[in-house]
Parts: sequence; structure tokens; C-alpha cells
Amino acid sequence: MTLATDLDGTYTVTSLTSYDGPLQKQSDGITTIAGGKTHRIDEVGCEWNSTFTWVADGQVKMTSVADPKNARKDFLLVGPNGLPTAEPQTYETILTVKRKEEKVQMTGTISYGRETIFLTMRKIQA
Repeated sequence: MTLATDLDGTYTVTSLTSYDGPLQKQSDGITTIAGGKTHRIDEVGCEWNSTFTWVADGQVKMTSVADPKNARKDFLLVGPNGLPTAEPQTYETILTVKRKEEKVQMTGTISYGRETIFLTMRKIQA
């Protein structure tokens, strides 16, 4: 059985999005997974809390909540209706986990309203 701690480490987070609206997407960065959970504040002050749960061999469910309550005053998220919002948003996907020795990469697609986000997380070697 795979444990939540099997993914522990620091990761780069990069994304590509189909969103072409007026808001600048700023969710990329670095995060640390510990015990299947992350907590980080991005460069504009948006708080991200995520959980990672193994659902099958090589697959993990990621649930990520973005909360902009303490973000810059001019920062908004995009809701599932495509409109700007200052309310927390929840994103979910199944990530494919690939490993080679100590290297770990997770990739997946988040479908959120009319937006499609391609997410990649790569473990940073210590």
C-alpha cells in the first residue's frame, strides 16, 4: 500500500491554461508536500491548501483550495462561470505519478468551468 508520505518533498508547480480573459494567472511556484498535504502562499498573497490521496498505483487525487482573502487588493480568482471572484475556489484532478529513483513528476488536467489547466509538479532534488 502506498503511503501519503511517499510524495513528501519540495516541488516546482507549473501550469498551462486555456484561460484567455483579462486576469493574469499566478498560481505557479514552489510547494512542499508533507504527509499528503501542502500549504503555501503565492507571490500575490493567495493561500493554497492541497491534499494528495493515492487512488490507484501511479495515481493520486489532488484537491486544492485557493483562498484570496489575504491576497493583493487587485487580485481575483476566476470562478467556474468564467467571472472574476474574491471567493475561495476548489480544484480537483487525478494526477499521474511517474518515478525514477528519487525523481518524481506528477501531471494532470484540471477541468474547471470553461477552463482547462495542465498541471505539472516536479520534485526538487535535495
